Amino acid sequence: MMLLMTVLTLLLAWFGSAAVALVILRRGLQAAASVFLVVLLLAATWAYTGNIVPLSTLLCTSALAVALRTTRSWPIVITLAPLVIIAWGAALLVFASDYVAQLLVYAEQGLDIFKQQLALASANGGDEDVAEQLLAQMPPLTVAHLIGNLAFMQMLLTLMSLLSARWWQAKLYNPGGFQQEFYQLRLTRGNILLLIAGLVLFSNIEGYHQWAWLFAIPMIVVGVALVHAVVALKQLSGHWLFGFYLIFITFAPVVPLLMMVVIADSALDFRARIAQANNQER
Repeated sequence: MMLLMTVLTLLLAWFGSAAVALVILRRGLQAAASVFLVVLLLAATWAYTGNIVPLSTLLCTSALAVALRTTRSWPIVITLAPLVIIAWGAALLVFASDYVAQLLVYAEQGLDIFKQQLALASANGGDEDVAEQLLAQMPPLTVAHLIGNLAFMQMLLTLMSLLSARWWQAKLYNPGGFQQEFYQLRLTRGNILLLIAGLVLFSNIEGYHQWAWLFAIPMIVVGVALVHAVVALKQLSGHWLFGFYLIFITFAPVVPLLMMVVIADSALDFRARIAQANNQER
């Protein structure tokens, strides 16, 4: 039953928000009012039962959809995304403090169960040193840490919903348009400076280290777009993308390396250089 509720929550949050964002992108916020209200009612009902994920995803995705329709710029929107999620986190702390307190209780209970299972595994022949090291590395469970983890997941879900809406829009009205947009996704130096500033700021605030990931995610998304674009420009096989994702998932140092490549790309524009080289070869 718990698994079913989790799946339903994610489906409502993802596809419900993406549907609203699609109408916003195509026709504007005013024209999307009826669809927005229907999904809002469903999400509000879900929130009343104790799960705000669909509601928060709807609000965050709609805000970014309005920004994308207004600016027509993915770099601007993807740079704004961490600020929208931070505003969501602040609103959660101010207007839903009781909900956050309850979440903290559940998280503490889950952490206690995990520690008990870890201790039991160590007592039954497990490596006690590894268990102790794992426990020592775990940060203290505070409200800031809890909301930071939630914000990370909210950021991913919001971007997934917005990207899905844009993909649907291209499928319906501009076949191939989303792929072209995605391949061309590139951050300017100003975007990079803002993201790095946010990353450094939160990395140096005690208890808020998790929030720094909000500013890393946009660079990771752009890095993935860059890899796809290079593979397409070089006319490489799909095995290259499979290999990239395999390394990306299993080898953690790839993440900072990918971010460094994105930072370099903001100044060097690797896509333009590859396209120029391709033209010269012809």
